[in-house]
Amino acid sequence: MKKQPKYIEVYTDIKQKIANGTYKVGEKLPPGDVLAKEYQTSKLTVKKGIDLLVSEGVLHTRSGYGTEVLRTPIDNSKVFGPNEGLFDLVGEEHVTSEIHTFSIELPTNEVAHILEIDPKEYVYNIIRSRFIDDAPYSIEQTFMPLSVIPGLEPKHLKRSVYGYISDELGLEIKSSHIWIKGDTANDFDAEVLAIEPGSFMIEVDKVVSLSSGIPFEYSLSRHLYQDFVFEAVFVEK
Repeated sequence: MKKQPKYIEVYTDIKQKIANGTYKVGEKLPPGDVLAKEYQTSKLTVKKGIDLLVSEGVLHTRSGYGTEVLRTPIDNSKVFGPNEGLFDLVGEEHVTSEIHTFSIELPTNEVAHILEIDPKEYVYNIIRSRFIDDAPYSIEQTFMPLSVIPGLEPKHLKRSVYGYISDELGLEIKSSHIWIKGDTANDFDAEVLAIEPGSFMIEVDKVVSLSSGIPFEYSLSRHLYQDFVFEAVFVEK
């Protein structure tokens, strides 16, 4: 197996230490020369690894001050999986939500097809924005069939919808199918996420199913590209 570049080792190790609390939010990393000695490499290589975390919004570097931990890394590969959400990964105290739309309506033919329901069956249409430590994270539009997820209320959207489905409805969430694509910000994206209209964004479309195989969610979440990191491992058999 080809050995990964040294700066990737630095990046991965520092990221892991932030995730496990070795380096806490608000703390500064050791100086570059100390890290270079620790990783047995050059200060330039250490900087290259740190710059990746800066670009992800995990670290912030200021001349004459050093490098500070801004937030814990977000593993989007888990966020978009079937069982974990932002609450599980960064902690409930760090996540806030703003509900923009909560309505019950008939689905479009496309939404009905994706959710495998009759176009005459009603769905929830939910639009909410998510913030981590008051910083914009995403805008999400979600469709769920009332026949599969009964009793959903706006109060559940402020917390974990998956928690309501698992804990209160007793349903088992099993699998998710995702599509990732690039897009540009519309006026609503720009207003909520504090970016310029036309800015590059990442959109993730997701269909989530119960253990019975019944789809219960079709969602489209839109993210700042700077804050979006998706990691996957492929193993050749």
